[in-house]
Amino acid sequence: MKPIALLVLFLSTSISCVHGQHIKNKSHSYIRIETPGLPGSQLQEKVQGGNVSIVTAGAWVEIHTTNYFKAVSDRIEYRAYYKNSDLQHNNSQDITFRVDSQSVYLYPGVEFCIDLLERKTGNLITRYHINRPKLIPEVKFYHQNENSESPFYNLSQTDSPEKLRMAPGRISIGISSRPDFNDLEVEYVLVNQKTRTRQSGISKTRFDSLKLEANTVYELRLNYVVQKESVGLSYLYVQPYWYQSPKTYITLSFLLLIAGLAVLALFFKNRLKSSEKKQQKLEDAAIRLQSLLNPHFTFNALSTIQGLMNTDRIDEANQYLQEFSELLRNTLTKSQRIFTNLDQELEMMRIYIRLEALRFNFSWNIEIDAELNPSEIEIPTLLLQPLIENAIKHGLTRLGNQGKLLITCKEGSKKNTFVITVKDNGTWIEKGDKADSYGLSLTAARIAAINNMKKGQKIFLKFHKQPGTEVVLTFHNWTNN
Repeated sequence: MKPIALLVLFLSTSISCVHGQHIKNKSHSYIRIETPGLPGSQLQEKVQGGNVSIVTAGAWVEIHTTNYFKAVSDRIEYRAYYKNSDLQHNNSQDITFRVDSQSVYLYPGVEFCIDLLERKTGNLITRYHINRPKLIPEVKFYHQNENSESPFYNLSQTDSPEKLRMAPGRISIGISSRPDFNDLEVEYVLVNQKTRTRQSGISKTRFDSLKLEANTVYELRLNYVVQKESVGLSYLYVQPYWYQSPKTYITLSFLLLIAGLAVLALFFKNRLKSSEKKQQKLEDAAIRLQSLLNPHFTFNALSTIQGLMNTDRIDEANQYLQEFSELLRNTLTKSQRIFTNLDQELEMMRIYIRLEALRFNFSWNIEIDAELNPSEIEIPTLLLQPLIENAIKHGLTRLGNQGKLLITCKEGSKKNTFVITVKDNGTWIEKGDKADSYGLSLTAARIAAINNMKKGQKIFLKFHKQPGTEVVLTFHNWTNN
């Protein structure tokens, strides 16, 4: 700030009548200092030899020349300047000022000097030191409870920002009294660094009920009203509540993560258990349906043996019984297995068809597409038997050696699909017998149970009745599993 070059310009023409007076008379005052118009401004003056020290808190002072000064003004000269005592080399700046009175601005911590000198000799008569000390309020912080309050921090004067940590809630700020100046007003500004909301006030003694929110930083500015240039700056770091601290967040997050993983694990465990139960239920249903087929097939085979024996075809009955024993042994071995390899299933069907061909004298053949590998494909055990049985019973029994049965296994038109066809050249009687209809209904039920059990894999059963009958089993998405 550019200093204001102002004060008293001495008029030599105003004091021609007092040449006989001695200008070094220390009992006379040359200058009078006033600090008008500022509340709390005070003036302290101390004379020691040729030095007059004047201290004030106000920013502006008025400098007046006295009558004595006017009487001797032709024999003295002046020098007015700012003196920065903070610099290593006491730099000064001369100021020109008017006669009678002059307003001068005082910088906090910067001394303003007026030297009165004898005009002839240059000797110093009197030096006026006018100081405005740098003032920053000293305060005490109090926790404000319901019934009492207790101090927890003293904030002294300092130019460096203070960093204070405190608990959330309400606090009071008490203003410490000064030994040099009394009744100075203090103002504060408290700014929430998150929301930028402000609290402010002016008091000589204290500020009550300042609310501090948890987990927030506040900027606190304190200064005397008469010296707004000197501000004490503090940052209040209000601690979070226990549930707002980073450690609590981390702990709670970790516990929630553990709980979430436990719930998720329990969910998948229950889901897996439920899936296993459902799978077991489907498997039990498939085995149960399969076990219903075995006695049905056995009953038909025994009926055939009985028929051969009743017609005195003993050798054929023995051969049939031998073949049937082998088939029964294989069937019992696989009775608890839901699935079997296609080549093993076809081998069992070969034995069964040979047995039936002994009775009804039809020709038969099983064809397998070269692109299929039956040993690597699994199908439901004894799924083909009821279909072949019905083809023989309904289509071939009355044709004798004219009857033909063809079973083909080939790739389907869609990817990962294969088809098994059971075809005869007979004419089915729609009514059929109850046992055969029961076998087909069990086969349909088995297919439905297996389709529920095999996710993404399906078996489709279709009948094509023409001259002869064709039963088509399509295994969808089966060859890649």
